[in-house]
Amino acid sequence: CSTHNDVQWNAQGRNKAIVLGQVGIRCKWCSRLPTWSRSRGAVYYSATLDGLYQAAQNMAKNHLCRHCRLIPEDTRQRLIGLRDCKRRAAGGKKYWAEGARVLGVRQVSDGLRFQTSTTGKQQY
Repeated sequence: CSTHNDVQWNAQGRNKAIVLGQVGIRCKWCSRLPTWSRSRGAVYYSATLDGLYQAAQNMAKNHLCRHCRLIPEDTRQRLIGLRDCKRRAAGGKKYWAEGARVLGVRQVSDGLRFQTSTTGKQQY
């Protein structure tokens, strides 16, 4: 979920502003760095469940394979090998969208959010 720092530092180049608490995907290796010091493409906030697939593709192709300074080199090389492999695993947009739904992510007017509990508080 986006934090105050994410809202402040990740607004450049976006058509739609990031909203506090919006669900996105983040590089597991860069996540410990301050928001402003992460390399390009370390976080993606999709506006739709179907958009998660493309966000993950962008992160894998650009951030993880090219820009991330913290990913272990053997992991980077495995990702590059998988990217270059002609056989693709089944899945795609439907797989990513359903996976997010199972985790409690719902698509709302201002992006993706975790489903609220019966107490009205967001689940994190």
